[in-house]
Amino acid sequence: MGEDRRQEITEHLATYITEHKIDVMEDVLAKRTRFLTVVLEDIYQPQNASAVVRTADCFGVQDVHVIEGRNVYDPNPQVLQGSGKWVDVIKHDGGGNNTEACFKKLKQDGYRIIGTTPHREGISLPDFEVDQPTALVFGTEETGLSEYAMEHVDDYLRIPMYGFTESFNLSVSAAICLSHLTASLYRSDLNWGLSEDSKTSLRLAWYKKVVRRSGAIINEYLSSESH
Repeated sequence: MGEDRRQEITEHLATYITEHKIDVMEDVLAKRTRFLTVVLEDIYQPQNASAVVRTADCFGVQDVHVIEGRNVYDPNPQVLQGSGKWVDVIKHDGGGNNTEACFKKLKQDGYRIIGTTPHREGISLPDFEVDQPTALVFGTEETGLSEYAMEHVDDYLRIPMYGFTESFNLSVSAAICLSHLTASLYRSDLNWGLSEDSKTSLRLAWYKKVVRRSGAIINEYLSSESH
């Protein structure tokens, strides 16, 4: 679909959406980022993965990469609370070493890959700087990151712990990291926002999700335009 036609469809769907809802979506788009992304490796508790997706939405992180291995990502609607339709969940489930495939794609896209773990002497969260596109990798609940992930990340990140317990719950760890890092990112002078093309694509995708029968409306519009 050409850029002009995509814009026409977006403007047509906008006539079915209240001005208030459009303003809210524009405000969210202005604060959305792909500069920081989250990677979940072989998470076996659906509520944890779903909680991370919800957290990503709350902090303006657009993409969550899900690496499937022994476990398949099965969204939990009660935990997601609708956040799943606003965040792009990118599955890596092609078979073989899906972690390797995910890391290769992230590297191609220019990401620095950071493994979150309490088991290595990594950078403490308060000292970590998001000064380039960064992917935070969280491992499975009981054993953490896979051996492959541990060997191929660019660095390690740890949350300072002051009690007897070794680590936080997965979804809590993700929330703590995203809260700290997005706040730092949004205060910076970095070009962390979405490109105009990404905003255009997301705007249309979101309009389709909020307009009832959007598929039929688009087909009717295209049909009328062709006559």
